[in-house]
Amino acid sequence: SFLRSRRCDAMQGYLFSRPLPAAEFEQLLAGSKRLDLADKHPPKAHTLLIVDDEPNILSSLSRLLHREGFNILTASSPAEAFEHLAKHPVQVILSDQRMPDMSGTEFFARVRQLYPDTIRFVLTGYTDLESVTGAINRGAIYKFLTKPWDDDLLREQIREAFRIAKN
Repeated sequence: SFLRSRRCDAMQGYLFSRPLPAAEFEQLLAGSKRLDLADKHPPKAHTLLIVDDEPNILSSLSRLLHREGFNILTASSPAEAFEHLAKHPVQVILSDQRMPDMSGTEFFARVRQLYPDTIRFVLTGYTDLESVTGAINRGAIYKFLTKPWDDDLLREQIREAFRIAKN
């Protein structure tokens, strides 16, 4: 599913077929064998990843946004967030700017390379305008939001991001 989502249509390996003599391989190619996947087109869940090193912020945001019916994943570090991204299709990411291991803009620069279709928000009480402006200009982040946040505005921004992600 991961490879299909990245338009990969070629494969090799034992999951598809064991090594074959040339004549059997010719028959395999002529038969247009395909790898059967359980669900050809899984419904696109609204999955939101929240990244913040402060547990109380993760908890508050999860409670606030859970009411919207989103599948919410939380991570207390960029490393944990990358683990989630490798295992789950995530459409929207909401990250703090100031974290011990890596800033939110650095995190999003890497996310943009690996998961370019995600919609990325920085939510922070710290405003280093130079790094945030640079990240916006490079396309690493979609929006910059400040703490403390307005609940209604944040919910609307996240809903809008999921509407964009559908297209």
